[in-house]
Amino acid sequence: MSTIMHSVKTREIYNEGMVSRYYIICYAVMLLVVVSAKKIKTEEEGGYNTTDLLQLHPVITSPAVSGPYEMVIGETLHLSCNVNKKVDYNFQGHRPIFMWWCNSTAKPCHNSSAPLLCNICINVTKSGNEANTSSTELTIEHVTKANTSTYTCIAFTDDDDYSASPVNISIQVIVHEKVKPKLTVTQSVIKTIGRFVELVCIDSVGYPTTSISWYKDSHFVHSGRLLRLDNVSHHDAGVYHCSAVNRFNRVNSSVILKVQDDISESFTKYNVIVGCPAALFAIIGISVWIYIRKVQEKRNCRCMSNPSQAENENLIN
Repeated sequence: MSTIMHSVKTREIYNEGMVSRYYIICYAVMLLVVVSAKKIKTEEEGGYNTTDLLQLHPVITSPAVSGPYEMVIGETLHLSCNVNKKVDYNFQGHRPIFMWWCNSTAKPCHNSSAPLLCNICINVTKSGNEANTSSTELTIEHVTKANTSTYTCIAFTDDDDYSASPVNISIQVIVHEKVKPKLTVTQSVIKTIGRFVELVCIDSVGYPTTSISWYKDSHFVHSGRLLRLDNVSHHDAGVYHCSAVNRFNRVNSSVILKVQDDISESFTKYNVIVGCPAALFAIIGISVWIYIRKVQEKRNCRCMSNPSQAENENLIN
């Protein structure tokens, strides 16, 4: 009897162990299904990216700028974006590259379904096996300030060798009003020979940014706002023209440079030219005055020594 009871109890323990193993296997299978579902969902959302999958790399080829692209009202905006994809021509399962431009930062515009939602331009290239290079262009004629925006080029392919996440690259476009340059310069400058002079040409307003150059007698002298002349001479005197140029306007202004002799040198020359004759005349005048004084003193001395002669001279006088 005890043997039978022991056998029944052993069978119950075995059955409980089997049930436990069954539940463990069920839990493992469910966990694997959940993980796989999350992985599939992540891939569908474009967030799945593994090291064994390739990635598209779009490049904005026009305009070729590193920072914001600045324009003026009325110009034509032309954006061009290229992307490359490695293609094995022996494999027939390659898929096309999808590209589009978007000027919205909203996430739906950057998903693979964006061409159906908010695309500006879409370009589906060739057949899948020929789609090793793709490009898309966006042209807006006669831009206005309303066209100031961030434009994003987005590339996507559902090729098995590539990540399912769309990739993008952006460029900021700023549209300005066209402003004619206005120049401010000193109208007249007087400098002493041998000194230095700085002529300044200020572009107070103006867009696009102007390029400033200096000219004298129609000959180019210097490029830049500041023109410095060291050790000026009479040869440097004259009219200098300052010119501000952008791709729409040219504005000119002028400044007169007068060069005078050094005052100290002029004074020295004056002393040499005028001072010498004056000194000579002064010496002659003093000599004559001394001579007259001596003659008068001698006459007075004679008069004192001979009074009668002095009286006669007085009577005669």
